[in-house]
Amino acid sequence: MCSEIRRILLTSATVIVSTIYSFYVLQYPSSSCYLVVLAFATAKNGHLIILPLYIEDKTILTKFTNRGVVYGLRFIKAVASAGAVTPALALRLIRCYLRPLASSEGRAAFDKKKKASWDNIYFLYSELGFCSENDDNLWQIACAVKLVHSHTKQPPRDLKFAPIEVNTFIQHCGFVHLSIPEIRHPKKHRGIDPLQFCELCWRQPLSGRKLCGHHAPSDPLTFENDKRTAAARYKEGLRQKELLEKTINQILTRETIKFHESNFQDQMLFPKQDIAAWLAERRPAVWLALGCGQYDLTDENAIKILLDFLHNPEGLPVQAKALYSTINIHIQAHPALIWPMLVRAEGWYQSRELMTKKRGGKRLGAGRPKEVKT
Repeated sequence: MCSEIRRILLTSATVIVSTIYSFYVLQYPSSSCYLVVLAFATAKNGHLIILPLYIEDKTILTKFTNRGVVYGLRFIKAVASAGAVTPALALRLIRCYLRPLASSEGRAAFDKKKKASWDNIYFLYSELGFCSENDDNLWQIACAVKLVHSHTKQPPRDLKFAPIEVNTFIQHCGFVHLSIPEIRHPKKHRGIDPLQFCELCWRQPLSGRKLCGHHAPSDPLTFENDKRTAAARYKEGLRQKELLEKTINQILTRETIKFHESNFQDQMLFPKQDIAAWLAERRPAVWLALGCGQYDLTDENAIKILLDFLHNPEGLPVQAKALYSTINIHIQAHPALIWPMLVRAEGWYQSRELMTKKRGGKRLGAGRPKEVKT
């Protein structure tokens, strides 16, 4: 059997692992020959060439005593050896090779995770761990999920949490039965996330970057209302970043407490009517910054005016303009999505005002000492 498998592998460039797994492991569950069966193995000069993997065999054998988990990880490892592993592929492999080993409670946890993302895979590990208090088998499955999450990348992948305002927004939308996953991404642009923000403000970051066009230090962009160099805007943004995050936390803490104390009745999220009054009360710094825009704002045009002010694509490169326009159109169709942007903008304007008050001669003790006249 082993020689036959070897002949097939050497004849073709790749092999689909699931077909071999379903036949070979079921027929020879105790045989060590399954080690020869590696997905997407390539043939060269009559020898099998296995691409780099990021989980050593000894790690699997040392960490796991459940043979089913060991087998499952071996075959997940085999597919991962083909190259980069996407969240969708990782989740499919986890469901294929680890889910059948779980209890009914564990399988329910697997089935809850609909969207493929690295964060959701990590949260699956957390949920399985919570369910495995008296189930060592399920605990080993949970650890295997965590291993797939971290070691399908070199160096190992860390969990990246969404910004606190996004987590708070999604959580509170759940309280009022508003499903954000259904409306979060534009239908024809699933790779665009309107709830992704520049690290230094409220704008959408440039593609593949952590900063927006306003704050990216290497982009020679100029803006009508800000003639400073990109490097100057970036440095100022860095100086403001810590205060920005602190201010955002204070806003969220205050509004979350008020929302819960009102038994979920407080209008914490973006309203459908009386928007001007809500902005004046909840986002006073943004409302003040609107200036003359306050007089034109109505419930019907509020989203457009806010996006024209906060998320205007003018002055950006062509690709970034298209990105901003797509997001603005999507938010106009789903106004609730503007809430995290408004939180960040409010935090930015409030923290900027605090920085301005402490700048230069306005600081206590700053400036030349006054001479005492005699």
